Parts: sequence; C-alpha cells; structure tokens
Amino acid sequence: MDLGGGRAAFVLTALIVVGWFALGTLLNIRRGNRLLRWFQPGMTLLGERTTLRWLGSSGVELKVQHALPPLKSAEVFVLLEPRDLPLLWWLFRARGRRDLLIVRAELRAAPRFELEALHPRAWSTRGVARALEGDRWTPAPLPSGSPLVAYQRGGGPGGGGHTVPEMLAAVALGKLPLVRLAVRRTTPNLEVQWQVRGLDRAESHDVVEAFRRLAQRL
Repeated sequence: MDLGGGRAAFVLTALIVVGWFALGTLLNIRRGNRLLRWFQPGMTLLGERTTLRWLGSSGVELKVQHALPPLKSAEVFVLLEPRDLPLLWWLFRARGRRDLLIVRAELRAAPRFELEALHPRAWSTRGVARALEGDRWTPAPLPSGSPLVAYQRGGGPGGGGHTVPEMLAAVALGKLPLVRLAVRRTTPNLEVQWQVRGLDRAESHDVVEAFRRLAQRL
C-alpha cells in the first residue's frame, strides 16, 4: 500500500478545497460589495438610517430604520450563489439558483387583497405554488407568454383599477428578470425578487422607484 501517495493525494485535495473556498469567498465578497455600491443610490428612496449585515459570504441584509411613506419598514437582501462551496454551488446552480435581489416592506396600511406571481422553477419559489393551491388560492390572469404563474386571494387587485398584468409590468424591469411578486395582508406586505444580472443596463433608482410606485397602488 502506497501510504505516501495516498497522503499526497489527500493533501492535494485539501489544498484544492481550501483554495476554492478562499477564492469563492473572495469572489462573493467582491460581488456583494459591487451590488451594494450599485444599490446605494436607490436606498434614499426607501428611507433613512440603513444598517448593513453580512449573512456569511453568500448574503447581505440592509435594514431601513426610518422608511418613507407608504412604507412602515423596509429591508433589502442580496442572496448570492454559494461560490465558496463547489459541490453545493454545482447542485444549487443545476436547480436554478442565481444571485437574487429581494426588496421587502411592511406597509402603513395592509393591502385589501393578496397576490402571488412567481417563476415556478426558481430556487427561491420552490414549493410555493403547490402550497398556494393547497390553501385554495385561485389562479390569476397573466400576460400572454409570461413564464410566471400567479394566484390571488381576497378578490384580486382589480378593485383599485389595477390588474395583475399592470402590477407585473410595474416591476418587470426587463433588465433584471422578475422572479417573484408577493402581496400579503401579513408582513411583509410587499416583496419583489429580481434575478441579478445586467447591472450595467439598470439603475438602482429605477428599481426602488418601481417598488415604491407599486406600494402606493396598494
């Protein structure tokens, strides 16, 4: 038995794993910092006094202490692929995980209806559609060719003159693919998820302004 060869293989494997972890962590931190710099101009539209917290190396949380009306509170999450863990990265990527931008808010007045529009194959929405169907949410109309599925409860948004397609159009920026739009009577009352890509073609001010306009409709 060649113990020396086995030991060398073990050491080489350990070095590769540690090196990948270090490189993946560095890439995620750089990616997260770039996203934070990109999003910073839009934060002023949500409110004042923002706190920042890293969630490991694959997530960043921003909390707004004093949100502007019609928001009561707001928080932003940047969720990154686990690039520091090669096996998990490959597994999650195969299941559709991509970098996500999530904006959530509690409104000063709860919405009169509930709506869920989501991409059924996104990793962050896995199982949501089945749960909604089990809870007797009713299917909602969508624009022709939309990759999303939608469900509503409480009569839907039509009472205020705003249809589901109009609400989706308000936050479907094109440059950042829409993953989920959730309107709930419970907190968070409003949540929008976008896939993070094409930042050089999008402005954070436009993203937050679209979120605020939708909140005002509710």
